[in-house]
Amino acid sequence: MGYNAVQGKLYCGIDSLQLQFKQKDRAFRKSETVTVEFGYGEVEKVQFNGGWFRPKILAFSTRSPEKLDEFPGARVGHVELRILPGSVSDAKKLAGLIDFKQSEAFLAETESRIGRND
Repeated sequence: MGYNAVQGKLYCGIDSLQLQFKQKDRAFRKSETVTVEFGYGEVEKVQFNGGWFRPKILAFSTRSPEKLDEFPGARVGHVELRILPGSVSDAKKLAGLIDFKQSEAFLAETESRIGRND
């Protein structure tokens, strides 16, 4: 009783990234899942942190801090997600995938600014 926890997931789609979370407040109270969507151009940094005998954490920073207002424990534009042991290998690959998707988004934005729309 009185146990507070947040659980969720980070989903990388084709054009955007979704951060989904749900807060568990008490044993008999249920809360809705909140989904926050970010374009890859809005993501500032994703970094996997962890070592031996330390918790594995995925640090997520965004250029749109107002989107993380509802997320429990978030600082201005930054949230740290604790990774479950079964998801560590996927979390390690995530930073590289998001970096690639960001470069595609920036390339598309640059091409649209100079007028080269295909």
